[in-house]
Amino acid sequence: MKAWEEIENDPHISLYETLKSRYYIDHGCKIERFNDGRFELKNLMTNSDHYEDVPEEIVEVFAEDGWLIGAFTMCAHVYKTRAHKVAYLVERAKINENDELVDRLLGTYERLKKKYEDYEMRIEKIYSSL
Repeated sequence: MKAWEEIENDPHISLYETLKSRYYIDHGCKIERFNDGRFELKNLMTNSDHYEDVPEEIVEVFAEDGWLIGAFTMCAHVYKTRAHKVAYLVERAKINENDELVDRLLGTYERLKKKYEDYEMRIEKIYSSL
């Protein structure tokens, strides 16, 4: 996995160690390599103590394109998903004619959309420099 190789070979990165694994956390992602050779990627951007598995298509980005592009792709995915959820809530609030809630939700939607777009621009910048 390219992401792990990059992290393991970067002299500026310190890996955490347990009896069963070594791992690294940054940009809301955790990559862990177990002593038996297995890898595990987790999304830490969950607003809870429960971490989620990274979708398979994003795992492939980590494997093929490396840590930073993978982490930024994960962040973009999270913000896009959250923006879609908020957009749904905006529509529901409009149906219920709750203008105050619509205004608050639209502000949240715009912030999430901007974060998503920022990560997409970062990803594009990295790919264009390769």
